[in-house]
Amino acid sequence: MSTNSTTPLAVVLATCNGAAYLEQQLQSLLQQTRSPDLILIFDDASDDATPQLLEKYASLPTVKISKNDKRIGANENFKQAVAAVPDGFDIAFCDQDDYWLPEKLERSVELLHALNAEPQQPALIYSDLILMDEQDQMINASVHQQRGQHRYQHVWDTFMYGNMVSGCTIVMNSAMKQVMAAMPPTEEFIYDAWLAMAGFSFGKIACLPAPLIRYRQHSRNLTFADHRASNRWGRWRKHLTQLFHPSDFLQEEIALAKAFHKAFHHRLSSEQAGTLMQLIQLEHAPHWKKKIIFEKSFRPYWLNRFS
Repeated sequence: MSTNSTTPLAVVLATCNGAAYLEQQLQSLLQQTRSPDLILIFDDASDDATPQLLEKYASLPTVKISKNDKRIGANENFKQAVAAVPDGFDIAFCDQDDYWLPEKLERSVELLHALNAEPQQPALIYSDLILMDEQDQMINASVHQQRGQHRYQHVWDTFMYGNMVSGCTIVMNSAMKQVMAAMPPTEEFIYDAWLAMAGFSFGKIACLPAPLIRYRQHSRNLTFADHRASNRWGRWRKHLTQLFHPSDFLQEEIALAKAFHKAFHHRLSSEQAGTLMQLIQLEHAPHWKKKIIFEKSFRPYWLNRFS
């Protein structure tokens, strides 16, 4: 087994009615070139065969399984899983229906420690994904390309207007536990955006150059279904029809900004606080104003605007 650090590593896996693909994910986790020291599985009141499948792994010395009496949702389930990780561990997030390439953890931990974060400074790494269908056929070799996120730099100003960090790719240091603990109960945004906002502001963050997860898109998981680059002109037509009307454009980003500013305004630079407030103030703005600020934020960071 190859290792990159003496820091212990925990994997937090959230499950909920995931029996269809869970075993393949667990096998890929156990076949990593950097074996996790601890695997915490939190099941969110599954009512399919997931609990029975998990029992097959309960005897493994590194595996600890907890079961929620009632369903609490992915954000809160991951939040309690992270809280259960001992201090001093690096932490990797794991979804129930993907497949990890063998070097996923090894290469992630290597990059995480290359960031050289201070002991109390939050740090995380993330990566692209390979998009698969239910029959394990590849849809796209790059989710970032599928969503047009390869066309610009991933920095604070672009992140604020569209999260490019997928939770299942995150590996973070122990200092990020406090950031996760401060996340309010909400369904307005996802935990990965909350953690990434800390990484892009007062923490450290980096993206692995290659995807190391086969992300399965299926009927219960359509995260990237409506973000294909081929839909670009359709999205522009939608912007035009909404131009002078209120819209839900940037609704999730504004909700995240408001919650994050409330929790961590004291840790932001004056410039970061200012750009965050600019976004928050768009909450009730007409669509055209939101679109202008959006385009202005991206303008310095395009790598190839229309590729």
